[in-house]
Amino acid sequence: MKLAIIDFDGTLLMSDTLPALAKEWIGQNRSRMSYLIMYLSIMPLFFCYKIGILSRERFRYPAVAAFNRIFRNMTHQEIIDFFEDAYEGMAASFNPVILNELQDLISQGYCCILLSGAYTELLQVVAKYLGIDMVIGTEMSFKNGIFDHNKKPYVVEGESKLNNLKKMIEWESVDWYASRSYANSYSDLEVMKIVGEPVAVNPEPRLLAHALDHKWRVITISA
Repeated sequence: MKLAIIDFDGTLLMSDTLPALAKEWIGQNRSRMSYLIMYLSIMPLFFCYKIGILSRERFRYPAVAAFNRIFRNMTHQEIIDFFEDAYEGMAASFNPVILNELQDLISQGYCCILLSGAYTELLQVVAKYLGIDMVIGTEMSFKNGIFDHNKKPYVVEGESKLNNLKKMIEWESVDWYASRSYANSYSDLEVMKIVGEPVAVNPEPRLLAHALDHKWRVITISA
């Protein structure tokens, strides 16, 4: 079995997921109060991340915890409906090179996996429309059918990506040399190193330097 492991934020989606979801929330005329509460809590974190004070790894967990407030009192189906309605707008920002490669990978018999810190329920919607076989993401917690925004999220990021992949895959059945991994962040390095064909997509500086040193393929395209 050959795997194609594809990151979402900055790789398939040419932006960060949380701002993209926030834009879709407003575009769907959903609660502006929920948006405002989320916005006020997350923007200081996002600013620190963008100017380099916070690393991606240190930003991701508090950002997801803050963003979770936007889903307060929503049922599982209501959240799925939001992601379904958000898909078309987000898909307009999908990387066309990765989309083309994805279709080739599917036709060549690769088992395609979305491995990301994005919400699992969102990744499932994306996978459904693109024909992706499996998703591994950040699980959303529900209590009596209602989203539990107070529960600390377990964000799939950095080393936990590889750990979660190991739990989901029959390791010995994979042809790792023929497998591929697409990502944009240095935090994905451990996953990229296990495959024979790592591909850096719009890579951040540390990943770009590593990719060039090791003669990895690099895909660069403007959003």
